[in-house]
Amino acid sequence: AFASKEVILSGGAINSPQLLMLSGIGNADDLKKLGIPVVCHLPGVGQNLQDHLEVYVQQKCTKPITLYNAQKPVNMLRIGLEWLWKFTGEGATAHLESGGFIRSEPGVPHPDIQFHFLPSQVVDHGRVASTMEAYQVHVGPMRSTSVGWLKLKSTDPNDHPIIEPNYMSTERDIWEFRQCVKLTREIFAQKALERFRGPEVQPGSHVQSDKEIDAFIRQKADSAYHPSCTCKMGQLSDSTAVVDPQTKVIGVENLRVVDASIMPSVVSGNLNAPTIMIAEKAADIIKGLPSLQEKNVPVYKPKTLETQR
Repeated sequence: AFASKEVILSGGAINSPQLLMLSGIGNADDLKKLGIPVVCHLPGVGQNLQDHLEVYVQQKCTKPITLYNAQKPVNMLRIGLEWLWKFTGEGATAHLESGGFIRSEPGVPHPDIQFHFLPSQVVDHGRVASTMEAYQVHVGPMRSTSVGWLKLKSTDPNDHPIIEPNYMSTERDIWEFRQCVKLTREIFAQKALERFRGPEVQPGSHVQSDKEIDAFIRQKADSAYHPSCTCKMGQLSDSTAVVDPQTKVIGVENLRVVDASIMPSVVSGNLNAPTIMIAEKAADIIKGLPSLQEKNVPVYKPKTLETQR
């Protein structure tokens, strides 16, 4: 396949740097070790890996109003048929509509912790069936300071790359995760949830000290599936940049990267909408359309900025 104008790489934060390195674009020393001819020395390819990590805090529910019964095989079949027939019922929702953003401490300029609430117990990303009536939140820091990397394992495109996310490698991340658990417990202890609240399932009432909370997080934290930043956008003077502000791969002609990998740092929320925005903006750049005019839109500033709430 030959491109008459440009190649646009949109493989995501794992596959885009992998394909660049397989093509000879990356850290020259690493490429030479694998016998890959160096097309362009770009040491930033595969570096700067950032992600959102989260834990599940689970509470037993005293009333049969969760998705526990919906996850039994016969009921799953009924729910699926109702959705196929009428587009209604429990199959017509993702059950993650409730959530929120909060600040981990006073003075944080904009929220750095995200919640997703789910009226069910999720075990191993749903691979293991729920065992009880329960509800939970998925909670984690939005702007982790831990940064990882990925490298090629071999020259075989079918080999998965070596991924080192380097989670929980900074004291700030460890502290923020403690706040995630403590603030979740505070929310679940509110009077509005009193008539539904049973015993805490995870981490459990026996987990109280900072050391115990840290151990729980290290054992149970999971990726929120937000890998990004491995082909970061930056100025030509930035030795770690992979693409320029026009999404063009630095030092190579007629090649762009357009996906979440070009984020310089991970966004404070889910990646879906920002990635769509990146693609829309890149499309305008490629087509030569002018930027949208800036407007003086006021940014909301909460009165509680210095008190966290």
